[in-house]
Amino acid sequence: MILVTGTDTGVGKTFVTVSILKYMRNIGRNICALKIVETGCRPICEDARKISAVCKESIDPIYSFKTPVAPSVATEIENKEISIEKIKERILSFSKNYEETLFEGAGGLLVPIKGKYTFLDLTKELNMEVLVVALNKLGVINHTLLTVKVCQLEGVNVKGVILNHRGDVDESSRTNYKTLKDLLNVPVYFFSKPEDVKTFVHLIFPE
Repeated sequence: MILVTGTDTGVGKTFVTVSILKYMRNIGRNICALKIVETGCRPICEDARKISAVCKESIDPIYSFKTPVAPSVATEIENKEISIEKIKERILSFSKNYEETLFEGAGGLLVPIKGKYTFLDLTKELNMEVLVVALNKLGVINHTLLTVKVCQLEGVNVKGVILNHRGDVDESSRTNYKTLKDLLNVPVYFFSKPEDVKTFVHLIFPE
């Protein structure tokens, strides 16, 4: 079980998740993904919709909210409850149906799901590994180093960092990849188009 987390919101977690799913399923691997909590569903949960389309089955988020804020905040605004036990049970049940499973978080690793309970807490309790998605722009070095450092301090295995490139956002985009590779002791992969997934997917999911 792998949690797909981001260094921030809007960095391309779903784009990366869907690209991995498409490639792996096309080569015959039994893999699927689940969005744990999705906010900003007005009314459609777009991330879950994209995942469902690739997996060819309807896979709703475990919890969904209309308000585009952290899950714990959305519960207060919309007067709803989140059960951590339900989330854990659903993740474990879902993972039994596939050879490999990806679970997409909301925002970054320390985003609170309920109260002070974060995606990091969930990851540790379920012994999940982490795939970090980072957007290739100014500021990504600090955000990525912090995310990886927290994982390592908390005993969470980082499968790799995927640097998602959407074009030359700023001057830093030309040097971020090399800098992160030099500074990190985990694999760093450059990702600018769906075809790039084949350069690293077998390293993340060995035969």
